[in-house]
Amino acid sequence: MSDLLEIDNLTVQFRGDSGWITAVDDVSLNLREGETLGIVGESGSGKSVTALSILRLHAAATTRHPTGRITYAGRDMLALTPRQLRAVRGREIAMIFQDPMSSLNPVLTIADQISETLRLHQGLDAAAARQRAIELLDLVRIPDARRRVDEYPHRLSGGMRQRVMIAIAIACRPRLLIADEPTTALDVTIQAQILDLLRELQSSLGMSVILISHDMGVIAEFAQRVVVMYAGRVVETAPVKDLFRKPVHPYTEGLLAAIPKLDVDVIRLPTIRGSIPDPAQIIQGCRYGPRCPVVLNQCLVEAPALLPAGPSRFARCPPRVAAP
Repeated sequence: MSDLLEIDNLTVQFRGDSGWITAVDDVSLNLREGETLGIVGESGSGKSVTALSILRLHAAATTRHPTGRITYAGRDMLALTPRQLRAVRGREIAMIFQDPMSSLNPVLTIADQISETLRLHQGLDAAAARQRAIELLDLVRIPDARRRVDEYPHRLSGGMRQRVMIAIAIACRPRLLIADEPTTALDVTIQAQILDLLRELQSSLGMSVILISHDMGVIAEFAQRVVVMYAGRVVETAPVKDLFRKPVHPYTEGLLAAIPKLDVDVIRLPTIRGSIPDPAQIIQGCRYGPRCPVVLNQCLVEAPALLPAGPSRFARCPPRVAAP
């Protein structure tokens, strides 16, 4: 299975009051054709910043990429011209954003917002684009699509708005779909429906998917491989079954320990002490060191590298990697 997307040593910085702040530091990952890759971590880990960098959706005036390369289907995304980028966005790579209410335009109908992508990338006229919009709403299981297509976003429920976002994203049958927290604001029943829908669409359209989430249960159900991020860095990557069966990095262990288990009766779930560091803060050694329950002196002096930790997996925790 060949790689559709490769991110090599990507660093993303934003301009702050005191200079450039590093939000993503030396991140490398890859995505294979037809694969679902989960990216997980607390808020502030750099998940969304990494994903938005693929399509270069950060404000150009306040963003820079001092190192790194993002290669999609053999093309360096960081080297594309604005015109070349517009040809890729929506047609080859599409994204479902976290909050559909703020991502959808409140003064345009659903038909207008789905049709824009179809008219821009496929050259459809207004009538053909509207008909295709109805078909897409049917595909994402919005009832009475012919009537709903003329509604405004505020007239739809949260689940329906999320389905509209999915319809817009798959309108041009992209090769890569980036789903950034697609179920966060939804109740459990609707979450399951959205995940089932994404799984069916991936199978029928043959898409590769990057699923960003802080919910380990969603990652376990949907992804094939997992990248765990902390404070702007990748700390562990592994096939999903291996990661859940035997995590290597202490941060991954902490995330998994905090998942409620139906067969275990506990009064209080384990937690990870402290909080994720401010990206402007300079930390010597391992960035997880101040919160790590098994930190060693060497961890506080030297930042560990991402090293092999078994078949098809890597981790940024040398003492544990070396352990039998």
